[in-house]
Amino acid sequence: MSTHANSNLGFRPMRSADMLRALQIISEYDEDDAYDARETYEESIEGQFVLTEQEKVIGVVGAKLIENTDRAYGMSWTYLQKSDRRTGKGTLMLEWMLEWLKEHEARKVFVQASDYHDPTIGDIYFDAREAYKRVGFMQELRQPDFYAPGEAMIVYGLHLETKQFAAPEEQEADILITDVDEIPETNDAFWVAWEVADPGQGSKPIDLEKVVREVRSWGGRAIYMAFPSDLSCVAPLMSAARFRMAGRLLDYYEDDVDEVHYRLDVLS
Repeated sequence: MSTHANSNLGFRPMRSADMLRALQIISEYDEDDAYDARETYEESIEGQFVLTEQEKVIGVVGAKLIENTDRAYGMSWTYLQKSDRRTGKGTLMLEWMLEWLKEHEARKVFVQASDYHDPTIGDIYFDAREAYKRVGFMQELRQPDFYAPGEAMIVYGLHLETKQFAAPEEQEADILITDVDEIPETNDAFWVAWEVADPGQGSKPIDLEKVVREVRSWGGRAIYMAFPSDLSCVAPLMSAARFRMAGRLLDYYEDDVDEVHYRLDVLS
């Protein structure tokens, strides 16, 4: 499906000439998202789509294959111009996006949202979250105070294929910390990157304690990590370093291999 039409509405791949209008729509809601979207669009607009009405761009949506997964996709910036809120057009845009994903044999798709309350406007992403639910997404993970104190990150998931039940074997491997970075669009939340290491060659609780001290010195308030559920070394390491399990994304890497999320509140 390269194009789609319904009455005066159309759905097609984004073109270079659409980028400015797409960024204007995103800016109506979130200037930070528009900044990040610009960087992504300038690199590539593959997998990005626009909703049009009488040939004018009124919405943007996209999806990208998540690396190291079995056909799991993450949806990118999904916005409808504010004047068309609560008209059903956003839901239709999502339905067309899901149709494209099914045609590309996506197994599962995830989308991330916020519950930010603007002091004057209120819950600005309420309509988007409701649209996700209408097309079948289910909430799988909620991280309170993720973007900033009082603003949670919510992740929804949707299976596009019938789940194939399996019994994956646990991986006998360690994890090795490779980097620590502030998470984009957050206030003082940090993400710890890692890679798989041979048994006995991975990071120890003392290494994570060093990370915590470093993040605390930077004024960080929370640290996040996430791992495949079949890595047997993770739970004891996280427990020893005082991280707590904060939820999971089901069948993230493949059916029956979830992504398990851990969190440490540095200032608590």
